[in-house]
Amino acid sequence: MNAAAGPRSAATPVRRRFTRTDVALVAAGAALTAVFAAALTRRPLEGLGLLVVLAVVALVLLNRGRLARLDVGALLMAGLVVLPAAALLGPSFAIPGFPQAFLFRIVLALVVAVGVTYLVVRRAPLPFAAKDVALPLALWFAWLFIGLTWSPYKAGAFNYIAIVVTMIALVLATAAAGGSRRRLRWLGYTLILAYTFVVGFTLLEARLGIRLPTSRLIDAVTSQTYAVTSVFVNQNDLATYLAFCWPFMLCAFFFTRRALWLVLDVLFILIGAAAFVRTGSRSSLVAAGVSTVAAVFLFWHLSARFSARTGKILGAVVAIVLVVAAGYLLFNDSQSDMLRQFRLEALLSQAQAGRGSGDIRGDLTSRGLEIAGGSFLLGAGPGQAESIISSGTNALGISNLHNWWFETYADGGLVGFALHLSFFLLLVIALWPIARRDPDTFTRYLASGTVLALLGWTIGAVGPSSSVSFAPMWILYGLGLAVISRSRLAAKEAETTAA
Repeated sequence: MNAAAGPRSAATPVRRRFTRTDVALVAAGAALTAVFAAALTRRPLEGLGLLVVLAVVALVLLNRGRLARLDVGALLMAGLVVLPAAALLGPSFAIPGFPQAFLFRIVLALVVAVGVTYLVVRRAPLPFAAKDVALPLALWFAWLFIGLTWSPYKAGAFNYIAIVVTMIALVLATAAAGGSRRRLRWLGYTLILAYTFVVGFTLLEARLGIRLPTSRLIDAVTSQTYAVTSVFVNQNDLATYLAFCWPFMLCAFFFTRRALWLVLDVLFILIGAAAFVRTGSRSSLVAAGVSTVAAVFLFWHLSARFSARTGKILGAVVAIVLVVAAGYLLFNDSQSDMLRQFRLEALLSQAQAGRGSGDIRGDLTSRGLEIAGGSFLLGAGPGQAESIISSGTNALGISNLHNWWFETYADGGLVGFALHLSFFLLLVIALWPIARRDPDTFTRYLASGTVLALLGWTIGAVGPSSSVSFAPMWILYGLGLAVISRSRLAAKEAETTAA
């Protein structure tokens, strides 16, 4: 009897007593529920923010064991790879009700926090083999701080410096992808996804008239109902970004034999072209033409092992079509308002008549030269040119020079301009041989697209109103450094293996 009762007694569950801790947890849960219900009813945004904070705290506490075992290096690498794509999307991906808290800033804050932890734990920098190329950019950055000493408008100067600091961080994050081939490939995938969203959203703008809050056309009264801006502020910024992307799509025909990639590439080209026509940007059209012509010299002796003959022929056909289309747009006599924006004759006639975009461009160029000359060629200081041209009795009513080269010259003087131009030239000079002879096909592809985009930027720099906060330019700089670093690191790895 006792033996039979033994197993039943062992199988009988032991009742757990309801402790004071349980009572406290239930009471706290009820109190928090009441607080959040009241907050969400009376102050929805603040209540939602508080709820998110509580959820994050609860997630950390419940998963503290897993977080303790988390690889800090892997988390940092993920943040670095995602950061450039987040920068492209910009303020468009912001928390509702908090426009200043957008995805790029959130990811950047996480990268900085995790990066500090990574350096403390590992005490070793990330592999980077392009320090010599990046040196002029670092010196240009340092020169901006020196220019603070004679900047008359300190508030504008510090704001300009803050933007440059953020963009330099973006350059470093992008360049860090060159530490490994896998990381560089994942960076490419995230940038493709970002491009898909950018050009995909232009279809919504063109067909349904849906615009993001960042677009200057969202509430503007304008006859340019056909125009699109996507995640950017204006059409010129979008056009410049598309001009950057064009060489990479052109190069795909010369570096892959996969039909799926080629079909996707053609689709991207068609959607991008449809968006580009709606921007009316002449400078970006010329920039894309410069990149295409440069591609002829770059791929003139391309070895057959890198691409199928069909891909080369298709790439050549696409390039010819672009040149013909660009010629038509620049010299068209169409009655369409959308196509007439591209007419080069209109720009020249405006400059001669002293009106319109042509006249404004001429005045901005003159003012930029005057600003640098009036400061003994030392420059007016970071962010000062914008304040000078938009104030005074001869103000132009525009707060930007609309030319990155003149902006670096007016703000940084001859020294700042020379340093930035030296960085640009070193980047092109270092990338060109990699694009022609690097043994890794993927590295050659990225080097080719980057160097062609940089050559187009020599003209495209006059497109955006101000490039200091234009993320695509800084990402392109960082990508160039990443490719150079990857090529050099791979060469060292090959030498070590051979030895």
